[in-house]
Amino acid sequence: MRAVGASSSARIQVVVPGTESAAADVLGALLLAGCAAWTLYTAAGRDAHPEGVLLGLLAVAAGYAGGRVAGAVVPVGAPAVVALAVGAFALLAPRGLSGDPAAPPLDAMDADGALLALAVGAACCAAQAAHGRVRLLLAALACGITAEALATGSVAGVLACGAALAVAGPATFARHRVPALLLLALCAGLAAGAPMLLARPDRPTSTLSGATPLADQRAALWHDAVGEVAGAPLRGVGPGRFAELSRAAQESATPGGASSASLQAAAEQGVPGVCLLAASFGWMLWTLRRSPAPTAVVLTAAGALTALAAEAAVSPVLSYPGITAGAGLLVGMAAARPLAQDLKRSATDSAVGTVGEARAGTAGGSNPGGIEAA
Repeated sequence: MRAVGASSSARIQVVVPGTESAAADVLGALLLAGCAAWTLYTAAGRDAHPEGVLLGLLAVAAGYAGGRVAGAVVPVGAPAVVALAVGAFALLAPRGLSGDPAAPPLDAMDADGALLALAVGAACCAAQAAHGRVRLLLAALACGITAEALATGSVAGVLACGAALAVAGPATFARHRVPALLLLALCAGLAAGAPMLLARPDRPTSTLSGATPLADQRAALWHDAVGEVAGAPLRGVGPGRFAELSRAAQESATPGGASSASLQAAAEQGVPGVCLLAASFGWMLWTLRRSPAPTAVVLTAAGALTALAAEAAVSPVLSYPGITAGAGLLVGMAAARPLAQDLKRSATDSAVGTVGEARAGTAGGSNPGGIEAA
């Protein structure tokens, strides 16, 4: 007989759910804080108006937080309700689908189209997470919202809705999200950079304009924005001052920004401002990359955000807090970890732990002395 002291030991691997999403949340909070700090810095000592940018940042944060909560509680119902609410409001509001440039819900043609594009993305995300007839109904809802966008008269909005639908189809069969996310990021970058390349200050405005007054107006705004970037590349001219300094903006029938999110940020906040804008979009894609949601849901949400970024490259849609809040809401819902999944994992871990303890107790009882025959 020999004693070996072979007491049973169990190896326990602890997995903390949500660690990756927590890192993305912390990075997002730091990035939004950096955007707010740079906005205030570029406004310091000037007759600037940073309130609009700060309100947009607050809308993104509030939308993202609300999306995380709603997506965790009802992963399918939350985006479905959001899409249905937007579609119903646009349909039932007076003059909502009249094609009037000042029609509700946001009283701006392109902004209404952008909001409907986000609703299409939400409906498609809900459809990707659903099964059976519910999936078919949600897909029909996405198609119906796209048809509503046709009535708004916004070409950019219709194209954004179509792009969101076009990405949702192949996303159903995707297995790897990183290559698709990189491709979508490249598309957004090309769309954002196109106005910068077309509106070089050494080119006359007449060569940039198209055949319509709207194209003429946008070309003139882009031309002025590039000129202001060249004059103040570091701090820009200050938040909210582009419309005051741009002759094209003052002569425009619809005064506002530079009709391009990238050029607006570059003109008012300098090159660091547009870099922070690009980093914010990259953070959204990175958050979706680390999301516990299925790949189809992640890529569908990323496709809708890319469509919004492409529309924002040629339209001032990001100037509306409702749009930025909707973008944050969509990212939050797609990045949420369902509570039912955590509860199921906790129950499974508890059951496994109980079985392990029972086996360890049985092994200790059958050989209490730790002695076995030689």
